Amino acid sequence: MVSLSKYFLWFFVLCLVLTMVMGLISLLVPNQIAGVLIAFPYLISMIIVLHLFLKQQKRAPTQQEQKKFTIGFSLIFWGYNLVGLIGEIIYFSQQNPEVLTNFLSGLQNIQFLSISILMLLMLAIPLYLITYWFYGKQAQRMAAKMFGG
Repeated sequence: MVSLSKYFLWFFVLCLVLTMVMGLISLLVPNQIAGVLIAFPYLISMIIVLHLFLKQQKRAPTQQEQKKFTIGFSLIFWGYNLVGLIGEIIYFSQQNPEVLTNFLSGLQNIQFLSISILMLLMLAIPLYLITYWFYGKQAQRMAAKMFGG
């Protein structure tokens, strides 16, 4: 098994850059469309990294690599989003102290917290399952088509 660190780094960089690009695009489109753009950086980065893996390794990921990619990509994506959320709260609370107060009171509101967790899971679970499938059966099909195996 090869080291997956460089693929995780590629995923992080691609995802971060694409998140910024999609953030700018979301400012220009209606809110209903902007909500859909949340998943694009993850999906595009995942596809690009799989192509890099296939071209460099000349094979599909093993089942162990598939699990590591799936868990790693999810942790990277949600980790940097959490860091971004905390950074935004800190930045904006320096200009307006009510931002932090409102956020903390929202965390104490069970209805707000429940809806937030539900929305997070509605995005996290499909992304996890898509990644697991894409780095499994789909990667095997792509590798067979690319390398004739």
